[in-house]
Amino acid sequence: MKASPGTNPSPPVIFPTYRFENPSHDDHAVTMGGWSYLWAGLFGALYVATKGHHRQIGKAVLINIGFLALYIAIAGASSALAPVVQLGVIVLLVPFLVILQGRAMIRLIRNGFRRRGWWVQRA
Repeated sequence: MKASPGTNPSPPVIFPTYRFENPSHDDHAVTMGGWSYLWAGLFGALYVATKGHHRQIGKAVLINIGFLALYIAIAGASSALAPVVQLGVIVLLVPFLVILQGRAMIRLIRNGFRRRGWWVQRA
């Protein structure tokens, strides 16, 4: 899609920063950005629980199980490769899966805040 003349198209953001505001409490806001994706990717459902979204834990655990299956599949499939290639595959794919899992967990948290009636803004 081309931008109209005179406008600067914004590049796609891999890790958008979100600001969640409670409409009933002006001073209560939560911001989630770059580091949140890392922690969400590493800790998954535990991270969702620490953010207070207990209704989303079931979904988060299912997502964690799905990613665990992918990690096991990558380890199993790469074991047939030469050791140097196996190391390369694991070094490239594991961080990619952590990023994907982090985005999935942040999406769950974002939807949880929306369901609670909080205002969600992209910062």
